[in-house]
Amino acid sequence: MTTEADHRTLAAPGGPDPMRWRAAVFVLVAMALDLVDTSIVVVALPGLQKHLHASGAALQWVVEGYTLTFALCLVTAGRVGDLLGRKRVLLAGIVLFVAASAACGAAQTPTMLIVSRVVQGLGGALVVTQGLSVFQVTFPENERAKVFGLFGALSGLASVLGPVLGGLLINADLFGWSWRPIFLINLPVGLVALAGVARYVRESKAPDARRLDAVGMVLVTAALLAVLYPLVQGRELGWPAWTFVAMGCSLPLFAVFARYERAKQRRDGFALVQPALFRRRTFTVGLVLLLFFFAAVAGFFFPFTYYLQNGMGFTAFGAGMAVLPFSAGVVVTSAFSPTAAKRLGRVVLSGGIAVMMGGMVALILTIRHYGASTGSWVLAPSLAVMGLGMGLVASPMIELLLSGVPHRDAGSASGVLNTVNQLGAAAGVAVLGVLFFGLLGGQAVPGAQRAVPELRDRLTAAGVTGQAREDILQSVTDCARAAGRSGEPEQPSARCRSVVPDGAVPPGAEARVRAAVADASTVARKEGFSLAVSHVLRFETAILGVAFLLTFLLPARLRPQEEAGADETSAEAALTG
Repeated sequence: MTTEADHRTLAAPGGPDPMRWRAAVFVLVAMALDLVDTSIVVVALPGLQKHLHASGAALQWVVEGYTLTFALCLVTAGRVGDLLGRKRVLLAGIVLFVAASAACGAAQTPTMLIVSRVVQGLGGALVVTQGLSVFQVTFPENERAKVFGLFGALSGLASVLGPVLGGLLINADLFGWSWRPIFLINLPVGLVALAGVARYVRESKAPDARRLDAVGMVLVTAALLAVLYPLVQGRELGWPAWTFVAMGCSLPLFAVFARYERAKQRRDGFALVQPALFRRRTFTVGLVLLLFFFAAVAGFFFPFTYYLQNGMGFTAFGAGMAVLPFSAGVVVTSAFSPTAAKRLGRVVLSGGIAVMMGGMVALILTIRHYGASTGSWVLAPSLAVMGLGMGLVASPMIELLLSGVPHRDAGSASGVLNTVNQLGAAAGVAVLGVLFFGLLGGQAVPGAQRAVPELRDRLTAAGVTGQAREDILQSVTDCARAAGRSGEPEQPSARCRSVVPDGAVPPGAEARVRAAVADASTVARKEGFSLAVSHVLRFETAILGVAFLLTFLLPARLRPQEEAGADETSAEAALTG
């Protein structure tokens, strides 16, 4: 039995698909589910720990099982669609993702949940790579900017909206199911996407497709595993020596993979990743730019949300709502940035990154100025500016990287693109996470010192003066120092409640003094976190600065049709070489 889309394929295989925009809506819905599920589970971890009696290691794998599988399968998933049919693989990915989501929602043990999350990651890799490939081969060149712009905006919003949506669902506690609806919501939405894709997406595959490059699959998976697994696990394990050995081994593995792919292409023309893709300056420079850009974006959100929740005391939902101005900014500029990039070229990317850097500097100054009294409203302007800048970059970047890629290599190219995206994100979280936690302990004492003046005034007002007052102030500082050394700088409030020496407080003033000390230790924690995150944001700005410089290595104007012709020539030369 054939669908309407299959009939259109047979009837008009070379013309634009008249149903392409309807198809794009359902493909984007499917891709949105996969991207949001990367981050939505984070807010559910306390509930998972309570209801499934999960250990800390198990909770970590609930998050990372999905991310790691997703990243490892992207290159292979992209090529599978080129060979077997992009629509067919896309449908299989949606079915797999929906089934795994049902298993996650019904999980009774941590092991069952982890396995289900791994299967979810596989389904997500199939969906995202095939979705980009469908856009590349279905839309004519003059329309791709719009559809890739929508995907770019979706990518930028997904990491922010995941915790917000998760917080809403968990707070609602639908049917008393606690955390389970964050997975079960995928079922009705996924089935709608499945029906729409089946009806409206046109089938396509690479011409003369025969077989998959099994050796290439093994080599690239091993190389990616060698670098991604240590990046994902290293911080939690304290960066043992084997993590650095593994990442070092990834370099020769990638070199062997590249050499094998060139030989495979010369031999029979069926390499997993087409070497001709990397002969395009726009593609290769764009991949490096993508690596740095998403390292900065992912590296920003991890310490920043940790700072909001553990440092400033925001709830998971409150932290999600605090970054909504960022999401709003992305939406605004994503609406026109792809079209602007086609007219103005790389200046849009350069300008977008410059705007992000300006927003980051403003955020640093805001946090340094307000310190412990920082709230959502004072953060909103800086975050909105950062979002405006990201929308200028993320939306046209996807179209830029895939512009001119031959249709037969669309899956391979989208797999490489998404793999670099995930690699950059993992590296950003790992490197900047280590930096943040390394700085956090060292900022405990400076944070306490910022709390001392107000505490001194409150102690004086309570009648504590002279040496007794100075002893209490010194005890609060010593307590913060001990908390920083212990690796638990978020806990000084509890630690410092008992630092008031016996006999140092006038009769009847003990409650006031202890309240003042507790408040001061809370302020010390917030100030310490503020100092640490502001230092990390400086490094974020530097990474964005590298991305800004890389934009000037791109062509000043994109010429997709000419570049496509050049790519076809390169591919043909590789096939006959």
